[in-house]
Amino acid sequence: MSILQDRVAVSGAAPADGLAVGAVAPPFPGLRDNDVVMFFFGDCEPCHEVATEVARSSDPAGFACVVSDGTMPGSAEGFRRILHEDSRALIGAEAGTVRERYKVHSGPFGVAVSGGLVVAKGVLRYADDIEQLYHAAYGPAPVGR
Repeated sequence: MSILQDRVAVSGAAPADGLAVGAVAPPFPGLRDNDVVMFFFGDCEPCHEVATEVARSSDPAGFACVVSDGTMPGSAEGFRRILHEDSRALIGAEAGTVRERYKVHSGPFGVAVSGGLVVAKGVLRYADDIEQLYHAAYGPAPVGR
């Protein structure tokens, strides 16, 4: 079951943020046809917690981390220290452009892309959310620590 389906089952409503499941994922340098695009804010504590889980994954390069400042100028640059060195980070103007193209305004938020299409999306609350997005994008490969 996708993260989107899980959120609908719990709340009765699909996440309003992000492109619709089934939409074509906008191409952007640093993003792939099969990818997990994570949206974070540098001054967001839940974002820090989710990013720590991404850094611990067995495939940190499988995640494109889009990090914006939020309300604290410069916080996105410091956020990079949380990420694994193999994680792909888009910060600054790049992050703003990707957020705009993917229509994401919140964080932590994730979008799974498979074959160039959005296949799952949702607000990230638990480590299992990250794993579900990873599996939606790449198939049943292990993500564990």
